[in-house]
Amino acid sequence: MSQAKDRTIAFAFDIDGVLVKGTKPVQGARESIQLLRSLQIPFIFLTNGGGHTEKAHVARLGQRLELALDPGQFIQSHTPFFDLVPEYGEKTILALGGHGQQIRNLAHAYGFKKVVTSSDVMAEYQHVHPFPEMTKAHHDEHGRSSDEDNCLRNTAIAAILVWTSPRDWCLDLQVVSDLLLSAGGRIGTRSPKNGDSSLPNNGYLQDGQPKLFFCNPDFEWSTEHEQPRFAQGAFREALRGIWNSATRGRAELEYTVFGKPTEATYNYAERALLDYGEKVMRPPRGIGTVYMVGDNPESDIVGANTYKSKRGLEWKAVLVETGIHVPGTVPLHQPCHTARNVKEAVLWALEREGVVTEAAPGTA
Repeated sequence: MSQAKDRTIAFAFDIDGVLVKGTKPVQGARESIQLLRSLQIPFIFLTNGGGHTEKAHVARLGQRLELALDPGQFIQSHTPFFDLVPEYGEKTILALGGHGQQIRNLAHAYGFKKVVTSSDVMAEYQHVHPFPEMTKAHHDEHGRSSDEDNCLRNTAIAAILVWTSPRDWCLDLQVVSDLLLSAGGRIGTRSPKNGDSSLPNNGYLQDGQPKLFFCNPDFEWSTEHEQPRFAQGAFREALRGIWNSATRGRAELEYTVFGKPTEATYNYAERALLDYGEKVMRPPRGIGTVYMVGDNPESDIVGANTYKSKRGLEWKAVLVETGIHVPGTVPLHQPCHTARNVKEAVLWALEREGVVTEAAPGTA
């Protein structure tokens, strides 16, 4: 089965567990990218990772693969946060994830002007952390105190944005819970509406509390450890459990999730893929089929399987065995093909589409 002459195929690659594991490249990853370049086949990187600007993250990946890559090819889990800037860019947000000033600086780079971190909260509320002994030094170093007129007690937090997996779960779960139970998003308060059965959601989240946004649904992710490790999705589940106990099961926790497999993220990905395709294809052609190559059936595979393109593209999922998926097991969501690694996935898709490949370094 081959594409029409005026249309081509394209690829979207997950990163962790597909192209790299931890800091090390997966065998055949570099050669696969080189092959697609030589064939002028467009591709993007679609990851639930984040924590850096798109430019910085793609530079890091390029260094690991020893390739020069275009930031326009890179869609991170929090890239859709750009759409929140018109509403929250001038309001105070709580930014969670990462360490040091990493996430504060990232939020500023996206266009959010008033950014608070949980370290800042500790700087003004020294007893907010239930058990600060192991992480206090970090928060003391990186927290910023406001002046008296602009202290957090007088500041309404309009939104909570979780940019990457939080590092100090105990503090962050406490602060988020406090804000979701607060009056008007002000730290140190409790809403009198909480538990009011005459109100929607039994009064919870009905008093100007901040909106809550996550950007990575993944419960686990692939590292150099033998087994997958907890990711942002695990933090969300922990918060849901705490919320259920705090409200005695009487209220829903309201939040928005971006990242694979959400439609918003795939919309971003498709738009970026088409834009990049216009750069690299000579002569210009349309894209017919996109092969999503990933290691996680519950994000990469289900996302490609369920996404309905508004531009008429067809997405197909290819599962590789170098990350989350355990070889020999039956995935919860079925791909159109399973390959041992990214190189085999790319070669299989090219052959399936009738793309003639010439010899390229490392692809024989």
